[in-house]
Amino acid sequence: MRTAVAELAGRLALHLVKLGPGMGRSFPGWLTIKLGGLRAVRRLARRPRYGVVLITGTNGKTTTTRLTCRLLSRDANTSCNYDSNTINAVATGLLRGRSADLVVTEYGIRSREYGIPDVVCKTVDPIAIAYTTISKEHYKENADKEDPFGAYFEAKRLLARPLRDGALVLNADDPRVTYIREEKRGDPVTYTFYGLEADVRDLTAPTEELECPACGAGLEYERRYFNHKGRYACPECGFSRPDPHVRAVELKGGPDRWKVRVEFRVNNVVTGEELEGDVSYRLPLPGLHNVYNSLCAVALYLTVTPNPHDAERTIRETLEGIDPESFIPPGRFEVMDVNGRLVGAGQGDNGDAFKANANLMLEQAGEVRTCVYTTPDAGERPIFEMHRRVLRELDPVELHVFPGRESVRAARKYYRDLSEEFDSVEFHGIPHDRMDEKVEAIAEICRTSRDPVFASGCGPEHELWEALKRRLRG
Repeated sequence: MRTAVAELAGRLALHLVKLGPGMGRSFPGWLTIKLGGLRAVRRLARRPRYGVVLITGTNGKTTTTRLTCRLLSRDANTSCNYDSNTINAVATGLLRGRSADLVVTEYGIRSREYGIPDVVCKTVDPIAIAYTTISKEHYKENADKEDPFGAYFEAKRLLARPLRDGALVLNADDPRVTYIREEKRGDPVTYTFYGLEADVRDLTAPTEELECPACGAGLEYERRYFNHKGRYACPECGFSRPDPHVRAVELKGGPDRWKVRVEFRVNNVVTGEELEGDVSYRLPLPGLHNVYNSLCAVALYLTVTPNPHDAERTIRETLEGIDPESFIPPGRFEVMDVNGRLVGAGQGDNGDAFKANANLMLEQAGEVRTCVYTTPDAGERPIFEMHRRVLRELDPVELHVFPGRESVRAARKYYRDLSEEFDSVEFHGIPHDRMDEKVEAIAEICRTSRDPVFASGCGPEHELWEALKRRLRG
């Protein structure tokens, strides 16, 4: 009775949050848990006919979730939930999808305490968990730990650890993601690895030297596709990249439209079939990172679709039918024409994202002479060091530094470090609470520069970057 009342209250809250702004992603779920506890969430998670799919990682979660939902919606009644970082938001997604065949929900994890990933896995009992990438981020959320990134990495892995059935869809090219398999050897789960088998080169140097997640030795790379993703092996313990079940064997075009040919051999956990074939599709999304997002979505689709008999056609028609302008999430990096010059602007608050933005800018503009860099906060120096490596590769003639987070004092320290390396560096100490002024100052630099402008770094993706892009478009 208690869980039934909790579900009824949550459904009522779904209608109430439509009446105004605010907690639409979390309040209905919060109310359900408040009244019915986790048993109410467990009951909701058993409603979908085929189960619940969780998608996590550092970068690409939202895009991958939306792509996966589009693919699965061709074959089954699928409910999609994204921009979800708490169990409250997951519960809200389950409330919305209580009549669906499949519920697909993004699940961002910042720390063990904030995300309670093992509790989420045990409560939801997903049919599949997919990982995009794991990169260095969320130092502030784990600042009380001796090793902040180690705690973040542990929290990400913890989501998969209780899984005893279903599937794990993992990025074979990312050694941190692949390491999840090492911790689950012997567990009866199905693995679907995805990755590249194409001739791709990274345009800029890696932002970090990666250690083997199994033993701590330095990894050796036969080929780097992008940053720490590639064909790797550890000379000390033998940890290495697995062969992908879903692999892009041909990759042409770019930077904003790709032709991808994919070969696959996947065990489908819903039908019990082994699916084998190949498919080619044109992906109208920018950057190599979106090729990875599409591969993850294809791998997840093939693993859980209840109707895989025309999978190649579904994949091709769905991905080629994307409208890129409406599909790119708010605040993400885009290259625009501003007064006859190319301006790239958008969120890049970790090394992977910042580097992806820089590579996309170089592919379209050839070079970057003016950079606008928005800094990390206090306590986030490792992120600054990764950003600095990319800035060295860009080697701008003009560098404008703005506080990207709340601490102007920390931004000034980062500016001083950059001043020792670059000849023309200007600091714009506009604080967080004067966001409109900051956006206008960045927009003015972009509008008046005679050369292509690269603007990226940290900052609230909706408040700063989406406002900047709107202003540049007029």
